[in-house]
Amino acid sequence: MTKRKYSIAIPTFMVLAGCVFSVGCSKVENDIDPKLELALDGKTEYRIVIAEDAPPSTVYAAEELQRFLGEMAGATFEVVKDSEPMAEHEIVLGNSVRLESLGINLDLDALGKEGYVIRTVGTRLVIAGGEPRGTLYGVYALLEDHFGCKWFTPDISHIPEHPSLTLGQLDETRIPELEYREPFVFDAFDGDWCARNRMNSSSGRLEEKHGGKVRFGAGMFVHTFNTLVPPNEHFDTHPEYFSLVNGARLKERSQLCTTNEDVVQLCIQQVTRAIKSDPDAFVYSVSQNDWHNYCECEACTALADEEGTWMAPVLYLVNRVAEAIESEYPDKAIETLAYQYTRKAPRTMRPGANVIIRLCSIEACFMHPLNGCDSPENIAFAADARDWAKVSERLWVWDYVTSFGHYMAPFPNLRVRDDNIRFFIENNVVGIFEQDAYQSFNGEFSSLSGYLNAKLLWDKDYDEDQAINEFLIGVYGEASEPIRAYIDLLHDKVRDDNIHLGIWIGPQNSPFLTEDVMAKSEQLWDEAEALVETQPGVSFRVRTARLCHDYAWLEKNRYNTDMLYQIDHANFTAKPHSAFGDRVQQFFKTAHEAKVTLLGEGRQTLDEYEEDFTIALMNSGKTFVPVDSVMVAIPTQGLRYATHIDHEETWESLPDFATLTQDSQGITPKIDADISDRPQYFAARFSGYFNAEHDGVYSFSLGSNDGSKLSIAGKTLDSDGLHAVLELNLVVGLKKGFHPINIEYFQSGGTKELYLKTAGPKMEYGSVPASMLYHDAE
Repeated sequence: MTKRKYSIAIPTFMVLAGCVFSVGCSKVENDIDPKLELALDGKTEYRIVIAEDAPPSTVYAAEELQRFLGEMAGATFEVVKDSEPMAEHEIVLGNSVRLESLGINLDLDALGKEGYVIRTVGTRLVIAGGEPRGTLYGVYALLEDHFGCKWFTPDISHIPEHPSLTLGQLDETRIPELEYREPFVFDAFDGDWCARNRMNSSSGRLEEKHGGKVRFGAGMFVHTFNTLVPPNEHFDTHPEYFSLVNGARLKERSQLCTTNEDVVQLCIQQVTRAIKSDPDAFVYSVSQNDWHNYCECEACTALADEEGTWMAPVLYLVNRVAEAIESEYPDKAIETLAYQYTRKAPRTMRPGANVIIRLCSIEACFMHPLNGCDSPENIAFAADARDWAKVSERLWVWDYVTSFGHYMAPFPNLRVRDDNIRFFIENNVVGIFEQDAYQSFNGEFSSLSGYLNAKLLWDKDYDEDQAINEFLIGVYGEASEPIRAYIDLLHDKVRDDNIHLGIWIGPQNSPFLTEDVMAKSEQLWDEAEALVETQPGVSFRVRTARLCHDYAWLEKNRYNTDMLYQIDHANFTAKPHSAFGDRVQQFFKTAHEAKVTLLGEGRQTLDEYEEDFTIALMNSGKTFVPVDSVMVAIPTQGLRYATHIDHEETWESLPDFATLTQDSQGITPKIDADISDRPQYFAARFSGYFNAEHDGVYSFSLGSNDGSKLSIAGKTLDSDGLHAVLELNLVVGLKKGFHPINIEYFQSGGTKELYLKTAGPKMEYGSVPASMLYHDAE
């Protein structure tokens, strides 16, 4: 992928009133007379007409049109019912008797639920669409595509002033290519924002007045196997309902035996019950739990072998459920995931007509387009997407656009959004869910991310640079140029160095956050803040946006003892640097004001994260009692290690290593997760000695995905449990010499990661050098 740097010169959204349309849209606009003069010098002859029995979304469309035309022109547009006599200057909304009176015959059913027509008829303007959202979307299309209105965030918009509000002749039809469009980001859940940007997000606060949304049944969104057949209710009496793994039926972290007829009937009953209890929903998920452990029974295995994918037994169940409900509920859909072990399409099986396959890209590199990237993960995903396009009548995608473990961390993937969405649509995808920072306000550029996704989900050919720049100008004003330079700095680094990264990346292990990049970033953010320092509202938004850089800076330096402390190694004392403390305080002050509450999926809250900096925020220092070294008979470089496996693969915490099967053992010069060739489901132990080359204060930072535990010199650092990359720190005073060190680690799905960093006297913060790791060869 090669994309140019984009220099912000003028606010293009303020001067362009045209629209870019993709397949499904036709538009005729004529600049020659006659034009409709909707308002002039704060006055208007036009009124808005809706049906006497107009649905709530058409009523709201009239209110929105009245509001924004009034804001633009300074005129008051009256809203009337179609029972009033026809006037010469009218804006007719929705299906009403006016259409017949004007001789307009529109097949509104052909427009589906969201398509619309915008047409001038003499001196009148008609906006009408399919129910329930088409007319409302037509109104927003007029306001945005023809008059330049933009809704960047729920609180920030650009409504241009038009003293002369005129419109050329129009005959425009638009039916969206995607039936489901969701930027799944906390900053974009506001109902008005979703509707104005023409998103029908399942998580958006979209009400009846917005025309509703694409809604999943209550409790039936994703990973529903345990909901459909709860193990706590059925396992003890019917273990055969659950997955057989390595000869044993699993109760914990299990899947269903999807070829078992009793399981099929239970799922049909539960889905039918869900539809009856929540009949207004559209889609109900029958999908695997969020871990592996698929059933290896004879029937499931035979079907998987025949079809070349573990999706086959799952699809068997899904098709049975879909077939059972189809005749009674023809307007409902059954959804399942093509996710991890079920991602590959089957050879001959086909999803039912009322089955939605939601293809998930979780393993991919997200720094490059999913199609065209040279990483094996993206090559494999693109191939799977093409295969599903051939066999599924209704294909949706679950895509990812943030770091799961670090919502505020720099994650430069804005430039891939248009490429990916176009690739999806070209491969018959009709629904896209873009998972973002969905649990807290103000992840890294999360409002920009939501806006960019919205523009592209509605119109795959919307110019990516225009979307980014119009947002930056509208939200950050004069600071937009250095902020755009910062965005380009990160994206260029990833592109130029061909860096491949997944969704669990954090600042500590982001190869694009080099010292040079961090220094340049600091300069650009300082410049951005200085440009708007006299504008309180904009200044706060810039400081909020800067949190992504400041978070990266804190994460990269929080355990760097030279950065945190003034250290007296001779006396084993550490006193916090005031400059570091000041920066920490400013970060948390801004983060709290910006309503940041959570750092990542399954991560700490902001309050818990702040507690980690207690020492840095203290005014007083700390004195460490030094630990004496021990004698080692035959010190030899390298740690002893052993890796282990558990065939049941059910770990949620560090296992009892004595019960595990040893997979490998030996001596290693380093501590990392690559000690095992296995990508997942293994445990490892490292043991030996850390050689403190001088008396002094040492910092140890242990990072892992999943759980780990460090023991050194009698001190323990516990990072146990299932989690994304999590780094914890321990500071100790050590006497010169050898100190016992032990590390335990387990990996139970997802990305494997393990590292140990240290800092101490006469050594900079970084990975523990091989020269400091020993074992006793006696």
